[in-house]
Amino acid sequence: MKKQIAAVLVVLAIVLIAGCTDQMSAEQIAAKMTAQQESIEDFSATMVMTSSFGGETDTTRMKIMTKMPDKTRSEIIEPAELAGTLTVRNGNTMWMYDPAKNQVTKMTLPEDDPFEMDYTKIIKDLMDENDISFKGTENLDGRSTYVIEATPKDESEREFISKIRVWVDRENWMLLGMEMYDQDGNPMVKVQYEDVTFNTGIPDSEFIFEIPEGAEVVEESLEDMMPEKMTLEEARANVSFDVKTPSYLPDGYEFSHTMVLGDEQKTVSLQYTNEQERLYLTEWVSDDMEQPESKMGEPEMVSINGADGEFTSMFGMNTLKWNADDIDYSLSGILEKNELIRIAESLI
Repeated sequence: MKKQIAAVLVVLAIVLIAGCTDQMSAEQIAAKMTAQQESIEDFSATMVMTSSFGGETDTTRMKIMTKMPDKTRSEIIEPAELAGTLTVRNGNTMWMYDPAKNQVTKMTLPEDDPFEMDYTKIIKDLMDENDISFKGTENLDGRSTYVIEATPKDESEREFISKIRVWVDRENWMLLGMEMYDQDGNPMVKVQYEDVTFNTGIPDSEFIFEIPEGAEVVEESLEDMMPEKMTLEEARANVSFDVKTPSYLPDGYEFSHTMVLGDEQKTVSLQYTNEQERLYLTEWVSDDMEQPESKMGEPEMVSINGADGEFTSMFGMNTLKWNADDIDYSLSGILEKNELIRIAESLI
């Protein structure tokens, strides 16, 4: 999974263990977690992620290493078409190697890490939003783990994730495995760490990137990779089609910004906000951009101003897709299906 999901699951695992045993406060849990994490100087494992969507199962296997505070290395082992893809971070320099292109991307990261996790807030939120059950202990790949299940308290959330099963190392309080289940109890995503080692003295040489022979080196900055935020007028001046906007928005939502995506500026994304909630409207010329096949399960067919559309829902995010006048549209947010359709039908 994404790093953000893994980070949240680590916190979740610690919350659950402490909640099931010592009934500690959120502040005490955060302090204990921080103390445990500070004892880890290096970590290595093979991460195996298996996802099952739409009747298809994909497996990604990756060798990972971390040395505190700012050294990481990850290399994809499978699938075969991605094998050899390598990412190395050493301080504020990151190297990414694409073997298919024989291309290296070198990136300079900000001196100060921009990501700061508010452990206490996340812990309180997770404790408020999930029913926790302790399932005992199990051995996982030779390590003793706590097994916990988290079930969303909100029944509507169970339409996307019915439960999460988590395995946590009893010695180091590190996440060793997790599995998410759909509303029918079928596994959707499983992540497991195999061949785990802690504090073995991984040498610094593991994080020195050597450019493969003949590889092209491209230098980029983090800012270069992020699309520029624009006004609606600026975005319209940068694309070749008429960008439409909704004449109807639910109470509290207001326009935030647009971004033009793609090297040839073929796609425009509009973002609307309501405090912490986000609504995304993406538009692109149908023939210009082939969208990847969705793995969000069988879509529900809907009608938008007489045109056929598809509605899908996963992980609390609802998405509506349709085509009108050779323009493809995608509208995503936490709003209900009928509200998304109403917004879509109001585009002018």
